[in-house]
Amino acid sequence: MKYLVLFLVCCFFMTFQVKAQDSSNQYLTGNWGGVRDSMNQSGVYLNPRLTVFNHNFVAGTGSKESVFNGKAQLDVKLNGKKIGLEKWTLVTKFEYNFGNALDFSGEVLIPKNTVITFPGYVNGSRFDISSVFLLYAWKPGNQVLFGKINMVDMASGTIYSGGAGLDAFWNLGYAAPVSGITPPYIFGAIANISSEKLKWTFMVYDPVSVVGKSGFDAPFNQGVVLSVSPGWKVKIGNSVGNHAIRLAYSTQDGNNLYNLGDLNPPVDVPLSDKKNRYFGSYSFNHPLNSEKDWGIFGQISISDGNPNPVDFSFFVGIGGNSFFNNRPLDKWGIAFYDYSLSSIIDDEAAAINIPLRDELNLETFYQYWINNWFSIGGDIQITKPILKNADTAVFLGLRSSIKF
Repeated sequence: MKYLVLFLVCCFFMTFQVKAQDSSNQYLTGNWGGVRDSMNQSGVYLNPRLTVFNHNFVAGTGSKESVFNGKAQLDVKLNGKKIGLEKWTLVTKFEYNFGNALDFSGEVLIPKNTVITFPGYVNGSRFDISSVFLLYAWKPGNQVLFGKINMVDMASGTIYSGGAGLDAFWNLGYAAPVSGITPPYIFGAIANISSEKLKWTFMVYDPVSVVGKSGFDAPFNQGVVLSVSPGWKVKIGNSVGNHAIRLAYSTQDGNNLYNLGDLNPPVDVPLSDKKNRYFGSYSFNHPLNSEKDWGIFGQISISDGNPNPVDFSFFVGIGGNSFFNNRPLDKWGIAFYDYSLSSIIDDEAAAINIPLRDELNLETFYQYWINNWFSIGGDIQITKPILKNADTAVFLGLRSSIKF
């Protein structure tokens, strides 16, 4: 009943606040009597935010349920310009998840809600400082980051599909695509170098996830991951899109089979004695309107499949800012993915009479910004689960976010 009341209240605001997006107030709490502007001028940026969800499992295999959950977060940036270190910035992020999650409802493997998945609920712990890194930028498009880095946030800037599960797609398969070689939070370094024709991204990081950890606990004890990604622009007609290739190689041995970035296959996976692993992907995004605020995006990736548990994935979608002229802040999208587990997992599951298949998903959402700091939106996900004998699962969700 309380979720119905919340939904009706949100519908009321959506009906009577159509023109509220021209509000000059960027945050609920305003400028803090001028303190916020003063802090920004000094290089100190504080951005608190609260996002809540009502997520409902309405069709598929298993008991139907409705859950309420959310994330409180505080993004902090400290620029060193006041002490003569203008090119240096310390970036931190504090996250606290609360409520209950749907977990593996419907026998679905890829998490349906990125925001709630990390930092997750391991041993009852729902708090983490998910980013603590130094950023050195010497000119536009050129920067180096090193420390503990939230890779979900790094993916949030992806045009048309980004948003870290807060503003655009809910599902991890789109918000921060699963690779089997990149943990959700890493300890290492990222360098972005822009040239005349290419934008390069180089990464060196520990293959072990640092979710709930500092990153200084025996770093690189299980190996190292090296990644390189050149990106370039492609012109089609009068529009220009972005394309990129990523190649990643890990020295981590296979006897500790990577767990899909804190996901677990539906069966116990046999140990592998294969050393090292690789991953490759091609991704793109391309505008479909003259304003370049919405367009098409996609990615196709492959891996060795042993010891990497994801041997193939593909997704494509369309989305971005609203297609309504008077709704420049709204976000919308629709996308489809196909994730395939390795033949090792498939064979092991078949041996114990649990046949698997590729997991397929279709998601669509619309996020309505009532003003600059308050949004409400809906989400629908239809998934054919990884378990072959499971019924098609349907999930309906409401999401509301407030920027303080």
